[in-house]
Amino acid sequence: MFFFRYSFYKFNLIFFFLLLNLLAKSNVLEVDPEMCGIDHEHKLILINQDLQEINNLFQHNPQGIAFKNTTYYFLKPIQALEIGIPYLMEAQDKKKYTLYFTSLPVIHITTENEIADEPRVLADFRLTESNKNSVISKIGIEYRGKWSQSLAKKPFRIEFWEDNNGLITKNVSLLGMRSDDDWNLQAMYNEPLRLRSKTNNEIWLKIYSLYYSYLEPAAINGVRMEYAELFLNNQYRGIYCVSERVDRKQLKLKKYKSEKVKGELYKGVLWGASTYDYCINYVNGNETWSGFKYKYPSEIAPFWNNIHSFVYFVVNSSDEDFYSQYSSRFNTENSVDYFIFLNLLRALDNTGRNLYVAKYDTDQPYFYVPWDLDGTFGIYFDGTKLNITDDLLLNGFYKRLWEDTTENGWRMKLEKRWENLRNEIITHENITKMFKTNYEYLQQNGAYEREELIWPYKAKPEEEFEYLSQWVTKRLEYLDIAFNKPLSIPYMYEDSENNKVNIHLFNIKGILIKTILNTKIKNLPLDDLEKGIYILHIQDDKKTEVKKIGIQ
Repeated sequence: MFFFRYSFYKFNLIFFFLLLNLLAKSNVLEVDPEMCGIDHEHKLILINQDLQEINNLFQHNPQGIAFKNTTYYFLKPIQALEIGIPYLMEAQDKKKYTLYFTSLPVIHITTENEIADEPRVLADFRLTESNKNSVISKIGIEYRGKWSQSLAKKPFRIEFWEDNNGLITKNVSLLGMRSDDDWNLQAMYNEPLRLRSKTNNEIWLKIYSLYYSYLEPAAINGVRMEYAELFLNNQYRGIYCVSERVDRKQLKLKKYKSEKVKGELYKGVLWGASTYDYCINYVNGNETWSGFKYKYPSEIAPFWNNIHSFVYFVVNSSDEDFYSQYSSRFNTENSVDYFIFLNLLRALDNTGRNLYVAKYDTDQPYFYVPWDLDGTFGIYFDGTKLNITDDLLLNGFYKRLWEDTTENGWRMKLEKRWENLRNEIITHENITKMFKTNYEYLQQNGAYEREELIWPYKAKPEEEFEYLSQWVTKRLEYLDIAFNKPLSIPYMYEDSENNKVNIHLFNIKGILIKTILNTKIKNLPLDDLEKGIYILHIQDDKKTEVKKIGIQ
């Protein structure tokens, strides 16, 4: 009898513990290993599996998660899981981890080879989105950039391969962007909030449309970028941007055909001919010439005749020739829009280098395509603050264009285009909203916390965003004056017959500010006025001259 009772008790006890274990396991989620990354060095777990799907699987308090035969338990009771919230976890070996859920795409790259500037080395690539879209492939990977390679967090260039040595490449579409074999992974290490490069390219795509887009509706006048988080050899590397590249395919330039140069593409990498400071001789066959790097047509050896001819024209032509011909040699709308864009961003490093000069087809004008837009909106290229808002950025080409003050000339086109853009796109509200959309996406996903965990990230996001917002306010105030044909103070008006005139000064709202009657004064002192735009009416017995002036 005793033996029977003991056996029964033992059986119930075993059953009880088995039941407890079963109940516990029933409340442990088996995570899709393709949707999960773990950095054992930094004790970080990142999951981008759809969180609504996960919460639906938990009918009551979740106890933990499991993947790759390992279970991690929550250290505090959890009602429902949220994006971007850190959860303290304990592994079966009692080691502590921090778990995050993210809606950002996650990239895993693994390689047995040492990554260098070149050549590309073989690696395995996996990108997963929270909707379970995925791309899995062999790739070739290398570091990209020059100065940026000296930074701790490095950018990469990747190429999708069909084989293990890159002899056969393949096109892949990533995150809704174009289908191509060649992609950039931008590290943005020098950007305090990892916002500027991505947002600036979005601003440019809103400002300018390619003049030949009716012929090439698939052409894109810049690059698109999408955020992702990167694991390299199972180590978390932080926030990256997956980026398209500026090339013939992106711009849909006409292909080289029948031994005839059609589309052209050059990259500005240094100052010189690229900033139209001077024009030196060239040697065809050399990959670079006076600040330019040759890009297309790639079917022939580098061919500098055409771009040299244009630079020579800008640098050496007479005023008569320049102002009568520049619009047929360089697309005027593009030159205006890029000048506005350059100065809106105050992109100090993008007046000649860090941009592309392209031509769609033979006998078509050149045009600008922006590139590498990190040192902007109040920071230098190394990320340090550069709180300057009251100057204009010019190169040799823009210095000559700036002097075209003729009726319907370049300056008038600039003024009209600025007014149009200020009403529709370039407003403080719209610019900061574009930045804020990207900022909140990263912030709400907890990406800044993870970035700080890996890198010496000293920026305070709220303070950095406030600095950016204030900088935009001051910059727009200055450009509103500068792009509306500011004149020197004191203002000198023309009066060939030396008659007396009546002068009326109005502010931009039409309110009369000052009146000077029956005067021969030709130098009108205006230094007592506040900064802003004013309308000057100068009336003699024959006519009334109306001038718009800016006080800086």
